[in-house]
Amino acid sequence: MSTRPDAPTLGRLIAAAVVVGALGAATAIAVRTALSHGVAWIYGAGDVVEALTSLPPWQRILAPAAGGVVAGLLVSLLIRRGAPGVADVMEAVALGRGRPRLGAAAAQAAGTIAAVLGGGSIGREGPLIQLGAGVGHEVATRATMSSRERRALVAAGTAAGFAAAYNTPIAAVLFVLEVVIGIVSIDVIVPVAVATAIGTALTRALAGGGPIYGARSFALVSPWELVVFGALGVAAALAGIGFMKLLGAGERVFARLRWPRAVRAGLGGLAVGLVAWKLPGVAGNGYEPLRDILDGKLAVGALLLLGVAKAFTTTASVASGSPGGVFTPTMLIGATVGAAAGDAVAHLVPFGDRVVPAGYALIGMAAAVAATTHAPLMATVLVFELTGDYALVLPLLLATAVGTLLARAIERDSIYTAELRRRGIPWEGTLAERLARAARARDLMEPDPMVVPAATPIEAALSRFAEGRGRLLYVVDGGPVRAISLTAAKGLWAACMRGEGLPAGATAGDLAAPVTAIRPDDSLLEIGEKLWSVDWGELPVVDPAHPDRPVGAVTRRGLLGAFDRELLQRDVLTTRVVSLGDSGARVDYVELPDGHRIAVVPAPSWLVGRAPDLAALRAELGVLLVAVRRDPDGNAPPRWHDADAPIAIAADDHLMVIATEAELEVLARGPGDPA
Repeated sequence: MSTRPDAPTLGRLIAAAVVVGALGAATAIAVRTALSHGVAWIYGAGDVVEALTSLPPWQRILAPAAGGVVAGLLVSLLIRRGAPGVADVMEAVALGRGRPRLGAAAAQAAGTIAAVLGGGSIGREGPLIQLGAGVGHEVATRATMSSRERRALVAAGTAAGFAAAYNTPIAAVLFVLEVVIGIVSIDVIVPVAVATAIGTALTRALAGGGPIYGARSFALVSPWELVVFGALGVAAALAGIGFMKLLGAGERVFARLRWPRAVRAGLGGLAVGLVAWKLPGVAGNGYEPLRDILDGKLAVGALLLLGVAKAFTTTASVASGSPGGVFTPTMLIGATVGAAAGDAVAHLVPFGDRVVPAGYALIGMAAAVAATTHAPLMATVLVFELTGDYALVLPLLLATAVGTLLARAIERDSIYTAELRRRGIPWEGTLAERLARAARARDLMEPDPMVVPAATPIEAALSRFAEGRGRLLYVVDGGPVRAISLTAAKGLWAACMRGEGLPAGATAGDLAAPVTAIRPDDSLLEIGEKLWSVDWGELPVVDPAHPDRPVGAVTRRGLLGAFDRELLQRDVLTTRVVSLGDSGARVDYVELPDGHRIAVVPAPSWLVGRAPDLAALRAELGVLLVAVRRDPDGNAPPRWHDADAPIAIAADDHLMVIATEAELEVLARGPGDPA
């Protein structure tokens, strides 16, 4: 089956990317506007740092705590499942898993606004990225896009959100390619570039253009400076790695507190307030002190104190439960290291009178970002676009490369992939290897394998092969699982046909042989290695804590289907069906017509209020309606109704259908509605 998009499909994808870019920019502008107007309305100030500086000491302490409480309440009340993060976006785009939820992202953004307005030490880029991803998923869903197109649009929305946060379109594209996907994919580049261009253009038109930290001028005053920049890459990388470890420690500390999220977030905000009492510059995402650093307004002692304090307060805010990002705080921490290094160079080397410490701050900023994200090109281009100074490119490339190499030597995971690894999703190797390692045996095992006790008479044991479709009969006796293969059973039957009969008193345990067991957490690669060495094409799945009984079985056919779905990311011609009955679960593979797939799509508006006519849908649209899903209010699970149930379709219903991509488009538009 070809995966190359035809011209109409590509045109539709680009059009959708334009919509995603525009909506992503709109949501980003809304968040930025809410923050700026909120500060002006609450404090009568121009920014958060200025606002907290103007407050009396006791208010300066309590304001971040109040913001944390409100943020925690918003997230707890509005997000039913776990709060989304960049790791969710990475999983959705690179692995095709998960669905970025626009509603949850909006609630997360509201919490971030509340926390930042209170003075929380967090960035806004996280919610903007999640909002963009949610927009991409929503557009793909409403346009009934394929899974491949959906992933591309989620990536496009992610890039649009990043670009709107920093006004850096090229860095936004690289963020998706280096951080979110980790590998260049032509399927993603086009929609990402389109959405980024549209989103950036709208952001600049409505929120202002140009580098957000102003144009900067830097010059390499001596070739020996390159040695200094390499050392600065090491120092900034160590600072970034230290910040990551501090975040991890903070999350473990707050995880031990079994208090409501709002209380924990308020406690974290109180910690921020205590620091902001004497050092208001820690409030917000770090934009204001970064600007002061680049303008050379802070002394060395103040720089180092600010960097340490920012790391502590950001950890207190994020680890306690206030939603927000750590990208801009990381930039500030790296900038403090770089500016301090630039000041030292200015006083210690012969060419120091010509050194510009602000340039060192920018290089430290990039090196810290590269170390925490493992994305040196993105970090280089980001700082270049933030300043518009091409003279920075050479030292930026050197420092970010050094920082990334050191970070990878010390920490195999970036600040984002660490969360994926905690979920059991590795991120090493090629994209295909990641996909293969992300799918587990529990995802493709067939339940209820054929099992008999070891003491079962051999005649009764062999009769089980006639009852099921398995190639192995698993024999249990309290020890490691053994099995009788279908090949061995055929040999016994052949002996009976020759009149030799079965051994007198023989049991299943007498004929069972040891088999290699698969663990529920084994990846496709590990399953493939184990299945390769057996002839019967099936192995048991056994929980290591209870190795005496199989919980399922993995077949070579199921493994090939999983490789087709996970690695090739295509709509396969067969779909795995699990049917539940009195005798347990039964797994089968149903072959679909060429070009067809099973999809769950939102109920089209033209069908709302009507009972579906199955025959008309099939005859006029070519769509086979399988079932109707209705999502009740509250936390109750969704209910599935038979396709021919006498119910009227509601606006929030979803339809399970079998159709081609073209037929799904017609279903969304309605019969007789021109494309």
